[in-house]
Amino acid sequence: MRLYVITGGPCSGKTSLLEELGKRRYKIIKETAKEVIQEEISKGVADPWHAKDFQEKITALQVKAEAAIPAGNSIAFLDRGLPDGLAYCKFRNQKVPRNLIEALKKCDYEKIFFLQQLPKYEQAKCRSETEEEAKQIGELVKQAYAQLDYDIIEVPPLGIKERADFVIKNL
Repeated sequence: MRLYVITGGPCSGKTSLLEELGKRRYKIIKETAKEVIQEEISKGVADPWHAKDFQEKITALQVKAEAAIPAGNSIAFLDRGLPDGLAYCKFRNQKVPRNLIEALKKCDYEKIFFLQQLPKYEQAKCRSETEEEAKQIGELVKQAYAQLDYDIIEVPPLGIKERADFVIKNL
């Protein structure tokens, strides 16, 4: 299985792009952080983003999701990859969990598609970042992948179908 990461700052259009790629019959792996956030909020945790084990839970779920992808010569797109966790730890001044450090040694993504911020910022329900914070996180995400020697393909702020065409053209 060839894994391609769709990443960028919060509210850069990742989910919409992945939905379009899914409509085109590509395998899609949803963002695990959203699942952890929703689970914690349903338990009554008011601020899951700053919980001590937040990134550890995301990493465990991401590793499980990636391991569940069947082997083969097909393509899967991930809504964020493991290195995104490094960026979020840095942004929140949190220690990088051991399970993330170990998982990063084993991950191997084909290409990283970094979505440039959209011109109109719309805050998502499960995100708390301001527009400035989203830009900062986006830069930290880009830095995390670059520090791990991944080539990053920047996807311009086009319409959803045009972004999907751009990604497919650059596989």
